[in-house]
Amino acid sequence: MKVKGWIIATTAAMVLSATSIMVMAKPDPIKVMLNGTEWVTEAAPVHIDDEIMIPLQTFGKLFGKQVTYDSQSNTVRIDDKKQVPFAQSDDQTIQISGDASESGTYEHLTLKTQTFSRHIPGYNVDNPSYAPIIDRADLTGDGKKDIVIILTTGYGTGVYTSNPLVYAETAEPIPVEDAYTAFLKQFDSKVTDKQIELNIRGERTVIPISKLQSGPVKYPPGIGSVMTYTLEGNTLKATTAVQVSPAEFIGDLTLSYTFKNGLLQAGDAQLALYPEYGS
Repeated sequence: MKVKGWIIATTAAMVLSATSIMVMAKPDPIKVMLNGTEWVTEAAPVHIDDEIMIPLQTFGKLFGKQVTYDSQSNTVRIDDKKQVPFAQSDDQTIQISGDASESGTYEHLTLKTQTFSRHIPGYNVDNPSYAPIIDRADLTGDGKKDIVIILTTGYGTGVYTSNPLVYAETAEPIPVEDAYTAFLKQFDSKVTDKQIELNIRGERTVIPISKLQSGPVKYPPGIGSVMTYTLEGNTLKATTAVQVSPAEFIGDLTLSYTFKNGLLQAGDAQLALYPEYGS
């Protein structure tokens, strides 16, 4: 049953201040701001007798609580949400759980191993076909297996995005340089009426417009709409597709990571054109 109750904002002031939620009272309407972003509610907060009142259902969503109403006992219950395990390693020693959101993702993720449990940042889509990749590899070269997690953050026609997380066996996070930023530093492109030009770290590649299935294009090729991470042995790699139109890709840029100065650093990008676009 949907909860119709309300909670007075001032009675939860200590909780509100602890989680950076700001209730802004304006003549019309009253806005609820969560960490600086407006939270749109089905029923707007109301101002009664100098108090701001928020629907209990909204309160539960804001704080990650399960709110239920028992009509027989006339009781509202507010409980912690039970996280849903949705991914595990092949040997079943590593598990990821999270809160199922209304937006089709698992959020507030928790990583659990045989030796530790900790919160991990990010989210993963709830489609089982795109469950996180969970593996172990010695990415730092210290002879110990690190935990490697690759989250799927988006997918669709011409779109696939993912995000890597790496943890030492002590549960300490190992920073990973952002691949998209690293690719952008090494990639440039332009288009003319006769050809497409790609420039990777000063190395120029030319593709005649006649080879494109989509015909002449107005804008230079771009990258980033398809971003994948893979493990090859003890090496983490990132790949992004080079896109010339919403449905046409002409090749891949790939880079490998090496561990230096406490960080998994992105290396030089390499271009591999798809066969139909090569010389």
